[in-house]
Amino acid sequence: MQISEEDILGRIASDDQGAFEQIFRLYYKDLSRYCLKYVRDEHVAEELVQEVFINIWDRRYSLKINTSVKAYLFTAVRNRSFNYIKLQIPKEQRKVDVDGMVDLSGSLSENREEELEFEELQVYVQNAIDSLPPKCQLIFNLSRNAGMSYKEIAEELDLSVKTVENQVGLALKKLRVQLHPIWDKVFVMIVLNFL
Repeated sequence: MQISEEDILGRIASDDQGAFEQIFRLYYKDLSRYCLKYVRDEHVAEELVQEVFINIWDRRYSLKINTSVKAYLFTAVRNRSFNYIKLQIPKEQRKVDVDGMVDLSGSLSENREEELEFEELQVYVQNAIDSLPPKCQLIFNLSRNAGMSYKEIAEELDLSVKTVENQVGLALKKLRVQLHPIWDKVFVMIVLNFL
């Protein structure tokens, strides 16, 4: 039986494990695939998504969600992915420093360098997104990260489709200006569907 999001959240706050499991089953696979495009490791992606759900269950009595459950979950997974990447960069850099010295040619592994550069680029882009005005940022994230259409966003936030289009356009314009020094690399990420 399908229940509304408000009912699901209310039931979760009342210790209803069945409602919690319903949300888990509904979103887990999509969230894991979404997380995978950031962390590039299936086990890590699944672990991070599970951590998001554990956090929701732990905070069930005080949890307030101002968007849809779907938008909240995708944003939480994205944030947890970027936190993971931020923590991994120094570890990976140390590993490259040690492993790279063993390379007879004296150069670091090209693949590892590309992965580090990609991860750093993702963090840089996310910081730019985080600097957008709150409404603009929310709409941009719902569009790009939660995979919602302009119409779905407009209905969710009680706005016109035109307002949503304008906010996404404004976000892209601001990001283009802020990311100008690295825009070519960001454009490649967009083309490869990593943003």
